[in-house]
Amino acid sequence: MTGLAKGWSASVRCWGAGLITTVSTAALLALPLSTPSLAAAGARSVHTASVSASDDALARRFAPRIWLQQDESYFPSNVESLLNNTHVETHPDGDKPNQQFLVTNQPLGCDSCTGPAFLAGQRPDRSAVPAYAEVVHRTDNGLPTNVTDVIYWTFYPYNNGKRVCIGWYSPWGCVGGYSTFGNHVGDWENVTLRFVDGTPQQISLSQHDGGQTFPYGGKDVALAGEHPVVYAAQGSHGLYADAGRHTYKHLPNGDSLNDDTGASTLWDTQQALKVFAWQPVGSFTGEWSWLNYTGRWGNPKSGCTFSEPISGECVLDDGPVGPPMKAAFDPRMQPLDGAPAPHGAVG
Repeated sequence: MTGLAKGWSASVRCWGAGLITTVSTAALLALPLSTPSLAAAGARSVHTASVSASDDALARRFAPRIWLQQDESYFPSNVESLLNNTHVETHPDGDKPNQQFLVTNQPLGCDSCTGPAFLAGQRPDRSAVPAYAEVVHRTDNGLPTNVTDVIYWTFYPYNNGKRVCIGWYSPWGCVGGYSTFGNHVGDWENVTLRFVDGTPQQISLSQHDGGQTFPYGGKDVALAGEHPVVYAAQGSHGLYADAGRHTYKHLPNGDSLNDDTGASTLWDTQQALKVFAWQPVGSFTGEWSWLNYTGRWGNPKSGCTFSEPISGECVLDDGPVGPPMKAAFDPRMQPLDGAPAPHGAVG
C-alpha cells in the first residue's frame, strides 16, 4: 500500500509513543558531528534542513493555536534558552551506561526546586516564542506516498509534576499527606497534522507517553479558520482538544493523576514558527544542529527512594528525549495513533 485513500473517516483512538534507534552520536551545536555515524548511515551528505516554499506555506497555513491554562507557571521557550544554560554530562540510564544529559549549569536547589530563572520560559502573549514544524513526506518500504505529516514540536524548559497523595486516598481526602512527583527539566510536546494528497485528514495530540488522534475538521477539535485550537495542560503541557480536567492515570492508593486545561494565555504558533524538512539525524548544520542531539534534554532523575514505588515517578524524573528519538520523526509510514491504519496496516 502506498498511501491512504482520500475520504476515509477516523474515530478518536489512544496512541502510543515510541523510540527509534539512531546511528548517530550526540552532535549538538558546538559539539562536533560524528563522522563515523554518518558513514554508517550511508555517507549521506550534510544538509541545512532547507524546506520547499510549498511545504513552508503548508506548515504555516495550518499552525495550531494553543491555549495555556490560567495557573500555568512554566511557559514555552526556544531551545536556545536551555542550550545556553546547560552542559552535557554522562550518567547511567537503564541499559545505557553512558547516556548524555543536558544538565543545568546552575543547580536546581533541590529535587523539586527550580532555581535557574530560565526554567520559567517565556509568556507567548508577551514575546515571540517559536514552535518547530517538521515536514515529513511519509514513505512505504522506501517508496514515496501521498501522505505528508507536519509535526509541530513545542518546547518547555520545565515540566511541573503532579501533587499526589503518598498515603491512602479516602472518601474524606488524603490520609498521609501529599508530595509532588514527576518534575523534569525539559519538556517536548507535539501537534501532528496528517495530510493526504495535500488535504488535512487527522490531528494528533501528544499527552505524556501517548496521546489522542481526531479527524481534522470534526466536532472534537475546534478550528480558527484552518488552524486547530488545542489546550496545553497546566504544568505537564500535554495537549487536549478541550478545556477541563482530564484524568489519565488511577493510582493503587485511590488517588489519580489529572491534567487541567483552560483558555487563559493564547500561543499562536504561526507568529514565530520555524519550519524544517526531515533529514537523517547527524546531518543537520547551522541553527538546526541541535536536532543531531540524541541524549536527554534535562537533568538525571533524583529523589526516587520513596516516590518511585508509589507513583512510578521520582520527585525529579530524567529529562525527556528530544524529537529525533521520537517515532514520529522517522519518515517511514506509521499510523498516528499506534493502531492499524484506517484501511489496514501499512508496509
